[in-house]
Amino acid sequence: MDLLEKRFDVVVVGGGIVGLSVALEVQSHGLSAAIVDPGVVTDRASYGNAGVLSRGSIFPMAAPGIRSRLPRYALGRDIAVRARLRSLPHLLPWLTRFLVAAEEGAWRRAAAALDPMVAQAFDRHVAMAELVGGRHLIKRNGWLRLYRNAEELAGSRLEREVLAQQRVSFHCLDEDEIRQLEPHLAHRFTHGIFFPDTGSVESPGELVELYRAAAEARGAAFVAGAADAIIEAEGGMAVRAGNRRIEGRHVVLAAGARSATLAATLGYRFPLAAERGYHRHFELPDGVELRRPVYDAAGGYVLSPMNGKVRLLSGVELARPDDPPDHVQIEAVEPDARRTLAFTQPVEDTPWLGSRPSTPDGLPVIGRAARHPHLVFAFGHGHIGFANGPATGAIVASLVASQKPPLPVEAFSPARFGG
Repeated sequence: MDLLEKRFDVVVVGGGIVGLSVALEVQSHGLSAAIVDPGVVTDRASYGNAGVLSRGSIFPMAAPGIRSRLPRYALGRDIAVRARLRSLPHLLPWLTRFLVAAEEGAWRRAAAALDPMVAQAFDRHVAMAELVGGRHLIKRNGWLRLYRNAEELAGSRLEREVLAQQRVSFHCLDEDEIRQLEPHLAHRFTHGIFFPDTGSVESPGELVELYRAAAEARGAAFVAGAADAIIEAEGGMAVRAGNRRIEGRHVVLAAGARSATLAATLGYRFPLAAERGYHRHFELPDGVELRRPVYDAAGGYVLSPMNGKVRLLSGVELARPDDPPDHVQIEAVEPDARRTLAFTQPVEDTPWLGSRPSTPDGLPVIGRAARHPHLVFAFGHGHIGFANGPATGAIVASLVASQKPPLPVEAFSPARFGG
């Protein structure tokens, strides 16, 4: 039967980790699924992240004290965060709400709202990976933040207070303890914070492809192409992609940084920014290893082990999804990262670039659309999308099946943005 003639229970827009998790979860409810996606694996944000399934990633970017740093971000003087000046007019709706959210009370409430979902990230990935033969890609090896002096560690005091309130396990380390965990790092870090309950994925892109293959093996239809619009259909919704119309009883919008554009075709206005990141892989000399992902707080970069190599990831670039690449951040952190770990030549000719969907308050948008009950939103996870894709899939499947969500979702409601 041609796709134009078949009606699915659920049509998912987006084939990244969130969209695939939704498809697999609705299939577990006995529902048919179609996934509309351009099909370019390396274009997805879930392809190029650090692979960290972090128990401690409960904090939105809109943090107390960040307002004073905004001029540095806009002028490119901060290694960790950079804003495209030419993109600022596009980002104004997002930035306005971001400034409101950058208040301690809102920040604490966001952390409390994210905690139940983040707490399940590792176990939900493991459960899904076991179904698709990908368990070997996931390790419980912890996550290490590194500080070069006591003053830097002191700057994390408020975060550590909130982590303790949420019962997130972490240990403050001295220089010798860091060396025991990572003997091949240079001796430039005097303090660290170790998260023992965090895990990592050896190859995020490979795991996502296993999820894709599993959804297809269970009968999901994959429509290769970019969705142009979401439209109403009799008794449901439909997605228009080129000259194709794919109908479903429900449509789930999980198109990452491009979700706001598609939501606008139905009159929903979400302030979404592209939280862009760059990475590059490097070879390691014989006898040198990195045992877990590490974050250099002063250097503004992450080093993550990936299939015998190391992935270097730069900080955040705030821009539009289709802005051209600018390698200034990844090129700036490479010399410093080389002083931390002795890696050699790059594997790729040019760095990878991906866009993550960022909401002003740092909380994802998950829930039914206000004026279209057969449309479910599932986007806006920012830098924690890969880790929390499976949990989001379980939430969305419960909404589609008119069941109680397995996690509290009130704080993620589209209604906070008028959706």
